[in-house]
Amino acid sequence: MKKTTKNMIFAAVILALAGGLWVMHLGAKPGKSAFVEIIGGKTQTISLETDGVYHIEGAKLPVTLEVTDGKIRFIDSQCPDHLCEGFGWVQTEYDSAVCVPAGVSVRVKAQ
Repeated sequence: MKKTTKNMIFAAVILALAGGLWVMHLGAKPGKSAFVEIIGGKTQTISLETDGVYHIEGAKLPVTLEVTDGKIRFIDSQCPDHLCEGFGWVQTEYDSAVCVPAGVSVRVKAQ
């Protein structure tokens, strides 16, 4: 098989996957809560229906989350690169954001 044929097949597969993810995102429900997981087994559920600032305790590094208008984001982390703060807002079912150095993940749930 020629290299260009392989590249075209690869591109078609990537486009199909991207299209599938886009369709799934269109059908996603607005979130009602955020499930916060901390390495070590600790979990916390935060309602997205009440605006507020939440300081997450028990993580490897301190992180702060903000809830506004039914969405949540990292606003402060003591990690070296602050990539988690760049994720921006997450608000629909299955959206997520992670701060790897702190060991904290946030996943939006519809219920």
